[in-house]
Amino acid sequence: MIAAGVAAAALVPAPSAAQEPSAEEQLDDVRAQGAEVALEIDVLAAQDAEIQAALAALQNNVAAQQTTVATADQALATAEGDVATSAAAIATLEQRIVELDQAADQMVIDAFVDPPINHALDAFRARTLTEATVKQALVEIQAQADADTLEQLDQARAQLEVDQAAQEELVAVAADKKAEADEALAGLETALAQQSEFAAAVEERLNAKLAEAESLKLYDAQLSNQIALEQAQLAASLQAAQAAAAAQPAVDSAPSTIAPAPGGLATVTCPSGGSITVAGSIAGNVQALLDAAAADGVALCGGGYRDPEAQIQLRIAHCGSSNYAIYEMPASQCDPPTARPGTSLHEQGLAIDFTCNGGGAIARGSSCWNWLAAHADEYGLYNLPTESWHWSTTGA
Repeated sequence: MIAAGVAAAALVPAPSAAQEPSAEEQLDDVRAQGAEVALEIDVLAAQDAEIQAALAALQNNVAAQQTTVATADQALATAEGDVATSAAAIATLEQRIVELDQAADQMVIDAFVDPPINHALDAFRARTLTEATVKQALVEIQAQADADTLEQLDQARAQLEVDQAAQEELVAVAADKKAEADEALAGLETALAQQSEFAAAVEERLNAKLAEAESLKLYDAQLSNQIALEQAQLAASLQAAQAAAAAQPAVDSAPSTIAPAPGGLATVTCPSGGSITVAGSIAGNVQALLDAAAADGVALCGGGYRDPEAQIQLRIAHCGSSNYAIYEMPASQCDPPTARPGTSLHEQGLAIDFTCNGGGAIARGSSCWNWLAAHADEYGLYNLPTESWHWSTTGA
């Protein structure tokens, strides 16, 4: 069995002067940590309810980060749209200034070639008062038109300065929104990474617990079924949490390797009847433990080695027949959830599920438990705290 823990932030050695992060890098770290859920859980030792709560908290965090990203992206799109609208308006205004400049240039040329004074004298050459009035009116109209053109040019240039200043502000706003969107995306990536890490740890827990349930079937079917049911519920919660986050990376499970039992297999005899198959490397210690317990009036027996071939057949039935399905597919994706072969110390003969006085698996506080708690370490066996019956060479 594998104990796994997930912490909100890992403790790392302080960087040397040459590796001292920049102020911006330190700020990025602070922002990233802000997107993590504060948890510290030994996944294997935790109660199922604690795991369920952690999965829910992580999914809520991912959902919150996704909302933040969506909001930031919308604000960025609006800001970029404002900049584009401003740029289009400036382009139109600049074209209008070009046209007014050309009109003003033409006015200068016309004034040089045909000075306005010539038209003013036309009124004096008129044959009638009416003709003089008309000619004078035409001169005034042209003068007004020229004045209007020059005024429009001045106004357009003034408006261009205003619009360009406004566009600079819009560009600055868009840059801020882009930074906020990038920060939000980094927060989402951090939340997803934390969720993925926790999901991988939960998968390892599922493998350990489901493998233990299979090992218990011959010695305590009721307890085996209870464990399998609890882990199926946990697997469903894990799948739901992963499915709810569309961007959630798939949990990668390393291919299983089934190590042979060290020293081969050996059978030890239970003084009250029956036997236990264990790895040859620990057979002497286990036999001595059983004999010592019997001498103190405690009748221990149970189950040790479990053939991994049985687990392989279960994986084929529940997960599929491909190499990936048998050895690599996460336990939660099988129906029902099924541990990967090679994930239990029982498959190496290095773990024992003890029974007490001919009954089922031992319970904490019983005479068998009390004896093992006091003496098992003398024989190289250690208890997994969450499973009173399970003792192994590593306590896992």
